[in-house]
Amino acid sequence: MTLLRRLAALVVASVALAACGGAGAAGAVPSSPPASTSATAAGRASASTVPGALTFTVAPGSKAIVRVNEQLAGRTLPSDAVLTSDKVSGRFTLLPDGTFTPDSAITVDLAALASDQALRDNVVHRVVLQTSTYPDATFVPTKATGLPLPLPASGDLSFTLAGRMTVHGVAKDMTFDVTGTRTSGGVQVTANAAPAFPFATFGLTQPHVARVLSIKDEIRLEVDLTATSGT
Repeated sequence: MTLLRRLAALVVASVALAACGGAGAAGAVPSSPPASTSATAAGRASASTVPGALTFTVAPGSKAIVRVNEQLAGRTLPSDAVLTSDKVSGRFTLLPDGTFTPDSAITVDLAALASDQALRDNVVHRVVLQTSTYPDATFVPTKATGLPLPLPASGDLSFTLAGRMTVHGVAKDMTFDVTGTRTSGGVQVTANAAPAFPFATFGLTQPHVARVLSIKDEIRLEVDLTATSGT
C-alpha cells in the first residue's frame, strides 16, 4: 500500500505541474511576434517607403492623343483623324531600381476623346470604344529601361517604359518610347506607344464612318504627361 500511495502521489504531482505549466503558457504574452509573422508584416509595407523612391502625381495639362490614318471622300491624300482627351489622372512611384510600385497607374477618360468631327466622335464612343461600358483606359507601369538612376533633379530624359494597358476590358503588355524633361517640380514627358497597334489588339471594331473611304488598321497612341513630384 505504501508503494501504491507513493506512485499515486507522484501521478497527482505530475498532473498538477502540467496544469500549472499549461496555464502559464496560455497566459503568457510573447514579447515579439513570431519571425514568420514579422516577415509577413514587413512584406505588407508599402514599397513607396523605400529610400530613394519618388512619387509623382499627374497634373492638369496632361492629355492623351489617338491618331488613325483615314482616306476621306473627295480628298486626294489620306490624313490623320486625331482624337484628344485632356482628362488624364493618376499617380506612380518610381523605385531606385527602375521598377514601379504595384499601385502605380495612369488613367485616361476615353469618354472625353474628341476630334474635329462630331459624327466621328459618336462612332468612336458608341461603336468602337463603347465608352458607356468601358469609359477608361488604364496603364500600370512596371519598368523603365534606360532611365538614369538615381533620377537626377533636372535634365533631359529618354527611356523605354513597359507596363500593362487595359482598354475595352482587355489587358495587354505595352511599351512606350518616352522623352522629356526632369525639373525640380516633377517631370514633363511625351510617351509614344511602340509599336502602333491594330484595333483587334484590344478587341475593338474597326470603324466605318460616312465620307471615309478607308481607315488604316493602326492606332498610334501618344500621351503628353505633366506630373508633379511628392505625395
